[in-house]
Amino acid sequence: MRARGSKARKRRFLRNAGLLAGILTLHALPPFAPQARADEVPIAGAFVFPIGDELDFKKPAPGETVGYRVSDPYLAVRKSRKSGHRRVHYGTDFSCGQGGLTVRAIAAGVVEVSDGNAMVKVRRAQRIKLPAVVNGKRTYKWGTQYRSVTRWRTGWGNRIVIRHTLPDGQVVYSLYAHLKSHSVLVRKGDVVAAGQAIAQVGRTGRATAPHLHLEIRTKRVDESSLVADPDDSESDEEADSEEKPETEIPHTVDPVAFLVDHVIKFKDLEPGSWQARYTLAAVKDGMMNTDKGSFDPDDEISRGDFYGALVNAFHLGTPFTKNRFDSNLDALIDSGILDASSRPRQEEHDRVERSEALELVLRCLDRGMARGQSMCRIAADQLARDFNVQFAGRDAANDADREARKLAEAETDALRKASSARVERRAKEARDRGASASKRREKIQPVRPVPILDPGFESLAQSKKNLTRAEVCLLLASALRLGTSNVSALERAATRAAKTG
Repeated sequence: MRARGSKARKRRFLRNAGLLAGILTLHALPPFAPQARADEVPIAGAFVFPIGDELDFKKPAPGETVGYRVSDPYLAVRKSRKSGHRRVHYGTDFSCGQGGLTVRAIAAGVVEVSDGNAMVKVRRAQRIKLPAVVNGKRTYKWGTQYRSVTRWRTGWGNRIVIRHTLPDGQVVYSLYAHLKSHSVLVRKGDVVAAGQAIAQVGRTGRATAPHLHLEIRTKRVDESSLVADPDDSESDEEADSEEKPETEIPHTVDPVAFLVDHVIKFKDLEPGSWQARYTLAAVKDGMMNTDKGSFDPDDEISRGDFYGALVNAFHLGTPFTKNRFDSNLDALIDSGILDASSRPRQEEHDRVERSEALELVLRCLDRGMARGQSMCRIAADQLARDFNVQFAGRDAANDADREARKLAEAETDALRKASSARVERRAKEARDRGASASKRREKIQPVRPVPILDPGFESLAQSKKNLTRAEVCLLLASALRLGTSNVSALERAATRAAKTG
């Protein structure tokens, strides 16, 4: 009975994989888009520090050599050297002594302001002596001359403002100022993920040294308001402007205190492990939700949590979908992922087998693609290696790596042979015309190996073992389309399984 059941499960998965292969063949898939649709409001369920290490700004980020320090704290009072006016510093300045390092979005959100060229031209009046002739004598009279000059619109210089929607519906805004010229990577309306690079540290605006000025506001920044960076106190026009009372504090919070409370930290995830790699990315992309200081990566995932991860990863919900089991179940039924007749058998705390989880992910892929910007930054070869090792074993993963390299080398050899044939054909045509034959060879770039997930896919399709919370994150990462690929690695594995089955 067990052998017969195993064969039936395999036939069912091959049938689902065949359906997916047919869809990929008959319909041209849209190219991979690194951003979510503009009408989707991302939930800021996880925060990171914008500079330095994502979890501790005092430590350097990977690839960088220095960490950061707070060079000017929140609510520090500044006094203008020119006018003597006092202004309050409503943000926090982070400095490491150098510019050009990466600035990241603190959480998922929508870009409200992207000002990568904050210089403006203005006409400035200047009193000068102009030569004149009066009664036949050369003299000078005072006159006014106008000249065009460039200046910063505000003390912020180049800046970005991002709107974040918290899980409880509250909205906060993060402002990043003094960004390096020509380094802004996002535009107004773009959807960004937690930890996504948005610009580089600079000293634009009225800044005396490279640093990042970060503000977190609970109210939208009005571009026409007088609230500005206190560095504006050095402006030549300050004496003519109307000062805000120094006791009037706009709706801001301490950026460091806010991030310390919200930055994701799980004490049971080992830094650098495959579990940390995928779970942290899934949490930042809003696929997995947790309000605890631990993630419990080795615990078997409940059906309720798995259904919520599918709805979040494939954006199957509607504005009325809530983070509850019954609401997520409705979204899956309405999307055609689950049959309505199965509702009585669905229990929130039931466990999910690996084979069932794979089948549901394949059904979701039939409907559309998964999206997750943090997961998309994971290297494709790293993903394939982790997927095969975890689900099929290290030996199977090594075999898949060798097969991928073998296929890439064969494709490279075919390209070189085709190139040589073209060169020989052109040489023969030149000789037939009596012209000299060019011996210049075409430069062929080696083909990069395409990740193969077949061993892990086959193992998942036949496994009755329950899926863990960390494995869910790994499975969802395999369903994402990485780079410029039109299909995910999991879709390629399903297509090959259908053809060989």
